[in-house]
Amino acid sequence: MRLIHTSDVHLDTSFAGCGMPPGQGNWRRQRLRELLLDILRRAASWPADAVLIAGDLFELGRLNRETVTFLREAFELVRPIPVFIAPGNEDPFVPASPYAVESWPQNVCIFDRPKWSPHELEEIPLTVHGFGFDGPEPSRNPFGTLETPADGRVHVAVAHGAERTHLPSDKAPVAPFDATVAASPGFAYLALGHYHTAVEIAGDFQARVWYSGAPEGLGFHEPGPHHYLEIEIDAEADAPPRVTVRPASVSHTNYVVTTLDCGVLASRDAVVEALRALASVDGGDLVARVSLTGPCPPAMRESFRDVYEGAADAFTFLDLLDETEPAEVFEELAREHTSLGLYVRRLNQQLADTVEDRRRRMLARSREVGLAAYRDSDVAIRGVEGAPR
Repeated sequence: MRLIHTSDVHLDTSFAGCGMPPGQGNWRRQRLRELLLDILRRAASWPADAVLIAGDLFELGRLNRETVTFLREAFELVRPIPVFIAPGNEDPFVPASPYAVESWPQNVCIFDRPKWSPHELEEIPLTVHGFGFDGPEPSRNPFGTLETPADGRVHVAVAHGAERTHLPSDKAPVAPFDATVAASPGFAYLALGHYHTAVEIAGDFQARVWYSGAPEGLGFHEPGPHHYLEIEIDAEADAPPRVTVRPASVSHTNYVVTTLDCGVLASRDAVVEALRALASVDGGDLVARVSLTGPCPPAMRESFRDVYEGAADAFTFLDLLDETEPAEVFEELAREHTSLGLYVRRLNQQLADTVEDRRRRMLARSREVGLAAYRDSDVAIRGVEGAPR
């Protein structure tokens, strides 16, 4: 038996928090559609016996009519392969949801309530169990209530929720559960959604329990490759099913977050070369946030707009952050018996007493701007679209 497991596609999500201009957000939303099509085409060509979508397929509050049409047509492409959808906290089964009001292809099964429901495939001895959210939080939490009949069939389950022992710091504990309770005896595989990184939940139970993760990162907080899962289940009489899980990369876009120490680079051209070398390492659409760090002479800092223009075409999108420090010896300035020396001494002391990173950057920037004003000199521009910020 062959299954495709994916989740957390988040169609029609907003990319405003990535610092991208509006056109880039539209392009990224289109790419999410394309990667879902890639997954479904793989299901058809492999072929898979079923597709399991473990919630947050779209974001209900932002969903547009065209996306609903796209989904219906996409699921038609894989008929007669059944597609099982377990709505999550972003795409709950509520009266206004397209899950409830639209007509879906016959091969689509949407679990419409927070109660486990079984669906038996006729052609093979496979039963898929699932439940769906009926709001941002389910009105009841079905994890731990599922029982498997001893009927000789292979049983798998698909659901959305937060396994407590692996909860990421950025995720809300919706429908929280413990895998040791949820992985009921007799199950071969539990397909989960909510966490955006592919991870297996291991423990003292027979079932394989996996989060597929989002098939593509949704911002700089989710860098690196992402996956969907291909599952093969070999069932023999009088023996537990053997389950093989293979993460498959499908990402069209790779988010990269890194730093570049300008203190060891001799010139503006060297910074451009280093950025372009970074872009050449990764294939696909590279969306990068690069922080320029280290001590840097004023002439180089003032040329960072030219650095951006010299490197940006190598990336799909480049967010260049100027976090360099002026190549000034502030300790020496602080020893001067001048108003500038007093100003620098006070800021140096505040920096020494501050551990919070954001405030330290603000103080360092204040020191830099004050020095430039005192000397009536230019200061590096930050926060301008199309330039380092």
